[in-house]
Amino acid sequence: MPPWLVRNMQQRPGRKDRNFYPPRSRKTQPALPGATLPAAPAPVLSQQYPIEPPTSSHRRPNYGRRALLAFIGLGLLLEALLLATYPLLAGATSREDAAKQALLGLLPWLPHLYWTTTMPALVQFVAHIPAFALSNAGAGGNVNLLLLLWALAFVITLVAGRIGSRVLRERLSRTAHSVLFSTILVLTAIFALTCFFAPPILSQDMFLYGIYGHLVTVYHVNPYVVSLTAFPHEPLQRGISGGVQSVVAPGPVWLDLCIPMVLLARDSIANILLLFRGLGLAAHLINTILIWIIVAKLKPEMRISGTILYGWNPLVLLLSINSMHLDVVVVLFILLAILFFQRGSPILGWVLMLLAMLINMLVLLLLPLFFCLLLKEARTLPSGRRALWWPSVAGVSVLVLILAYAPYWSGWGLAGLLTSMQHVFLQDNAINSLDAALIKLPVTLPPLFAWLVIPHHWTIIAAVIAGSLLLFGCWLADTVELVVLFSSWVSLALLALMPTYWPWYALVPLALSLCSVGGRTILLAMLLTAGALLSCYFLLLQPPWPAQGLVTIGLPVLAWGWTLFFITTWEMTHAREPVPEPAQGAKPTRRGLSRPSWPRRGR
Repeated sequence: MPPWLVRNMQQRPGRKDRNFYPPRSRKTQPALPGATLPAAPAPVLSQQYPIEPPTSSHRRPNYGRRALLAFIGLGLLLEALLLATYPLLAGATSREDAAKQALLGLLPWLPHLYWTTTMPALVQFVAHIPAFALSNAGAGGNVNLLLLLWALAFVITLVAGRIGSRVLRERLSRTAHSVLFSTILVLTAIFALTCFFAPPILSQDMFLYGIYGHLVTVYHVNPYVVSLTAFPHEPLQRGISGGVQSVVAPGPVWLDLCIPMVLLARDSIANILLLFRGLGLAAHLINTILIWIIVAKLKPEMRISGTILYGWNPLVLLLSINSMHLDVVVVLFILLAILFFQRGSPILGWVLMLLAMLINMLVLLLLPLFFCLLLKEARTLPSGRRALWWPSVAGVSVLVLILAYAPYWSGWGLAGLLTSMQHVFLQDNAINSLDAALIKLPVTLPPLFAWLVIPHHWTIIAAVIAGSLLLFGCWLADTVELVVLFSSWVSLALLALMPTYWPWYALVPLALSLCSVGGRTILLAMLLTAGALLSCYFLLLQPPWPAQGLVTIGLPVLAWGWTLFFITTWEMTHAREPVPEPAQGAKPTRRGLSRPSWPRRGR
């Protein structure tokens, strides 16, 4: 020890060196019997030798900048893949396709963006691979190469989501969070605009939406009581492959949204397509922002990955913008409802859920879960306000229903409403689903199994599983997080088990699963999303594969089950050593969260 330090320790503490002594050194401390006092107070090591600032070689890596560069690089790759799909999307449909003719007539410069015209060497290189030969239009090389590009885009989205989940494990500043979110949102807007101008595929539903608008504005009839085939000279009917079939009209709120679209389009097919695409683009961007806000409150470390897995997802971009479907607007209303429930505005959130139900009747199954949040809110109110709470909720609900159904009630009535609900919940046909795949099996089924695969009877399986999840959720769900989690399970069960399946049905379960921030739930949703992307490929083939449900639904569910099995086995075999029990009388230390006891019911 240096001599000057010894002298400073031995001298009486003054104004400059009193920090060498502990704070309580000035007071007289009674000595315990048998205790040995130290000869001199031991100075604190950190006070003797001040800690030197770390050198530049030991500086903490800038994880925010690394993630930003990774997102920009992956975003450029994803944008290149989306642009590369332009000629493939155009070649996946016939030359007589009404949507493609209308869009190319309005945007004649679009073919100049095709790499098939600007890169002939690349076309010749691809032609050497028989499966990707672009000369086989429609069901050949265009569709196969399109599936490959979609798969690469999906993998890029997964990689970006993984980077987003890992970067938030580090302590980033608020500025870094803002920069990352702004970058993700700008890239999402670029991807959305790319899909906005892309050649259309699977655009029959946009023509149907235009026909519904024309029935109200041009023909002045009720879409719920008039068959679509009663107007053979409707120009939008030629955009639907195979003619207008018997379809179930959407909810009245969606019909109200179709009216201003057809009024602004002024009988132009191209304008109708662009206006509906614009609605889908706006809804997609708002949904991406809402997922960021919702997940930031439920599980902040998942907000970047959840936002990317939705906003950059090629399936979501394709079905929300390119071939816009009403499910993207249903997602918008549900996410807004979750946000208002989070922010302490349950009545407004309940109204938004009613609006979502008035677009897609299947949302009716999610209403009991969100009604549990209204019950929880009512229990926290004083008795005086509680007496006015339920009349207010009932009055607002009845008012919304009356305003929605009143314009279409004449000639339709309660009988028509019940018939429409029967078509939604008790479906007559099995299309693209597991049920349809089992019906198309080239083997003779046993009598009991043959009876079970009938669509009306198959619905019993979906009703039992979804109903069990719904009852279990109504019993346990008392927070927004649990309500969203059980809603995602119910929607995933309906997606996998309903007799009718279309790839755009995966939009609502995907958004709910990402907001539930449950790892296993998100895994199942992403696997079913990959299956829905594969279903789009089968729908572009001519003729479509009728047993596609085995691959698009059965294979993802099977892969999810085996993945859970291996994960559980790994966790069990690599469990930590048992913690030794504390000594008698010592207080046990709490390690993390403990599982609550099973709730007891009164006798």
